[in-house]
Amino acid sequence: VEASCQQVREKAEKREQELSNRVTSLEEAGVQAENQVKEMKETIFELEDQVEQQRAVNCHTNQAVLDMENLVKKLEEQKAEAERQLKVLNRQMKEERDEWRRFQADLQTAVVVANDIKVEAQQELRTLRRQLQEEQDRNTKLSADLQAMQGVRISTGTAFDTKTAVEGH
Repeated sequence: VEASCQQVREKAEKREQELSNRVTSLEEAGVQAENQVKEMKETIFELEDQVEQQRAVNCHTNQAVLDMENLVKKLEEQKAEAERQLKVLNRQMKEERDEWRRFQADLQTAVVVANDIKVEAQQELRTLRRQLQEEQDRNTKLSADLQAMQGVRISTGTAFDTKTAVEGH
């Protein structure tokens, strides 16, 4: 019985040693698990912080995108207004260019008419000068004839009407 008891005791001590080793191993595993849990909690906290920062960045980015979209709309409106003004200015320039061309054509016509009038006036002036010269020559001749007749009348003593002499001549 003692030998049997000794065997049981040895088995029990061996079992106790195994269980003690197992408990120690489980305690170490528990400590490691607790350390992993702590690390995981820290990692979760860091990840939550990063998520919060990313949300803030996304919110800021979304606001920047909205601001840019508004700016694009405003610039498109300004572009449309500038294009409208450009069309108006192009239309005005075309109208002014057409008006200028009409003015130039009218001015050219006026120049041609004025030149024609000048040519006619010069021709008429030459004609009038020629007629004036002819009249002056005739007047000079008549004056000479008159003086000659007056000289004859004085010398012959005959009464002579100048008007008749001029008309008869």
